[in-house]
Amino acid sequence: MAYGSSEVPATDFAITTVNVPDRLDLRDMDDRKQLEDDSRERAFDPAVLRTWLPRITVLGVLAIIVFLLWEVADAWRTSLSAGPLSSRFTASLGVPVQIENVQFSLTPSPRLILGKVTVNNDAVLNQLAIRLTSRHIAQAYQGHGLSWGEASVGPSTITVAQGHDLLQLLPKLDGALPRGLGIIRFENLQISDQPWLNGSWQVDLERNSSSAFAKVLAHQSNGTGSVQVSLTPESPELVDFQAQAHYWPLPFAFVAPIETAGAEGKVSYSQLEVSQYSVSGPFGEIHGSLNGTNDSGWKISGVAQSDGIDVDGLLHQVAPPPKKTDEKTLDSGADSGSMAQGMATFSGRIEGAGSTLEEAVDLSTLVAPVHVRSAVLNGINLGFIAMNPSSSPDANGGSTRFSTLDAVLIASGRQTSLRDLHARAGALLALGEIDISQNHEISGLVHVDLGTTRVLAPIRVRVRGTLVQPKFGR
Repeated sequence: MAYGSSEVPATDFAITTVNVPDRLDLRDMDDRKQLEDDSRERAFDPAVLRTWLPRITVLGVLAIIVFLLWEVADAWRTSLSAGPLSSRFTASLGVPVQIENVQFSLTPSPRLILGKVTVNNDAVLNQLAIRLTSRHIAQAYQGHGLSWGEASVGPSTITVAQGHDLLQLLPKLDGALPRGLGIIRFENLQISDQPWLNGSWQVDLERNSSSAFAKVLAHQSNGTGSVQVSLTPESPELVDFQAQAHYWPLPFAFVAPIETAGAEGKVSYSQLEVSQYSVSGPFGEIHGSLNGTNDSGWKISGVAQSDGIDVDGLLHQVAPPPKKTDEKTLDSGADSGSMAQGMATFSGRIEGAGSTLEEAVDLSTLVAPVHVRSAVLNGINLGFIAMNPSSSPDANGGSTRFSTLDAVLIASGRQTSLRDLHARAGALLALGEIDISQNHEISGLVHVDLGTTRVLAPIRVRVRGTLVQPKFGR
């Protein structure tokens, strides 16, 4: 194009209209941006949900657990209070039961404590603690039901009549106690009115194979020996019993501890039936049976027998000899240290009567013919005395061996006697009677005769002293 021409010069760019926003447009843009921001804030944010949902769930579960625990605790607190528990036991056992107070303790382990339980307005149990261990809680959590483990009764004192009444309630305990409660233990039970049962007893009430309380096991020990009694109610009046004792002093008969004793039978207020009993030790065994009835006073009768009693061992058991302080002995037959030796057999009757069973047993008497094989009397040689009448029996010593010895044994709690004593040693014949008191003192008279082999008058020898130290004189 020539200089100075009026035409518009041509270019490579097209001229278009430019839209420049004014103030209204800017306000509209700001409003739209604010609306988008508000919408974004009101919109659901998944990240927030992922953050708070677990926390809210845990809090909800904890709240439900706390609520359920509170409901359970409140229900337990109500049902396990003294009043409802007393009513429940009364209805289940059929006799009045009064519980003074109820506590729940967590130490040393969770346990429910019933204070001062009175049964039938008579027997008082000082404290009943039902223990709940972690193992039992775990079993309940696994769906096996709540098991209370065992219940322990604190130190208590009852009479024989109260014990009998409690035994009759034994079958009803299953309905009164949780089935998970497996054992009830009396840790220190005293029997106040029975001398034979003195001392502290541990008594266990256990469930049988059908989960019912049916047996009572009572145990007592003194460090050196023990005794165990099993009781099973047979009827409202009759109770089966089994007893075993080891190195235990019997409350009657033997005053010294015996190695083993056992008995079984039935007992009630008016009846005693010991189907079999036995007493054994180093001396041998005595066994038999016994029956008793109470009709305006107790009367007992029974049998006692033995196939072989070591007389030396029996005397050592009843009256142990003192320990030797020197090696001096009287004679070869006196080395045993006891008054007599031999093997005795007997079978006799026991009879007794008294206002109580204890008195009837204490006043009972055993009468039995006794035969002793290989009998030896230590401390005197009766043959020498018979052939030398001028000699002094006090200074004799030695021993006398008999080929046969027979007598009638009369034994009671106060005295033991040998009547119609008849012993032979060749031509020598010894006849007499000997009494042994409760404290082992002996007294008696023995007539010694040599028969027609010697022209000598029969002599008399008096027996005195004790079983440990017998003395002989004219």
